[in-house]
Amino acid sequence: MTLADLKARLDLFSPAQIEFVATVVSSLSNPPSADIRSPGTWLTSVGAWIEYFGLALSVHHSATTEPLGLTAFESVFRNACQHVGWAVDPLGSPTRRFVDLIVQPASGPKRRLSLKSTAAARLSETSAHISKLTEAAWIQDERTATGRRNRTLELFREYQAAVTAIIILRAFRAGPATTPNRYQLLEIPATIFDAVQTAPLPVFERDAPLINCKAGDELAAIVALDRSDAKITIRRIQLSVCTVHAEWRRELPTAS
Repeated sequence: MTLADLKARLDLFSPAQIEFVATVVSSLSNPPSADIRSPGTWLTSVGAWIEYFGLALSVHHSATTEPLGLTAFESVFRNACQHVGWAVDPLGSPTRRFVDLIVQPASGPKRRLSLKSTAAARLSETSAHISKLTEAAWIQDERTATGRRNRTLELFREYQAAVTAIIILRAFRAGPATTPNRYQLLEIPATIFDAVQTAPLPVFERDAPLINCKAGDELAAIVALDRSDAKITIRRIQLSVCTVHAEWRRELPTAS
């Protein structure tokens, strides 16, 4: 659409439509500032991707103070990839276990992504948390350490075969405010779960086992089998073993 086409359409808008468009335009004129935390990654090396994502955050917050949620994040991420000409699997593709989006960047390998978002209070600056990596109904039925170990190892073999990485959008808030003042785009490699395959049998003797995943001699994450909710939770994911692609900082209106 050309600028002339846009002006012609605006001439036909009602006062309410004009006011709505003005609100969006005002938001777009002051987008959140992007802080490239890891230059040269498959995302940050494409400036148009970063710009598009920031503009989408602006449009979102022109209408609400609530953080960008998972469904909206999935749409924005997909749209940003399409904006820069990357191939993505079409909407309405058959549901794939674990994978939310498959994208082929202009250079580099195809990426099979699990997308997550969080706006939990008091997010850590050094570690991340995934409240549900995936469901695992069998957790409540397995009563032996051997059974739990076999099912866990099978689950993570399937997960790592399907998923390249987990992308999490983390919304930080200043104090008790609802509106985020910062968004962080974090990538967790699926290889962080390699150590699950070597977890010894005694680890699985508890009803709710905890599996330490290490990178070298350092703790990288803890895999927790949540028996009460029949799911897999990932705790204390160290940002030092992940990629923080970028952050977007927003200027919040001051109280009058």
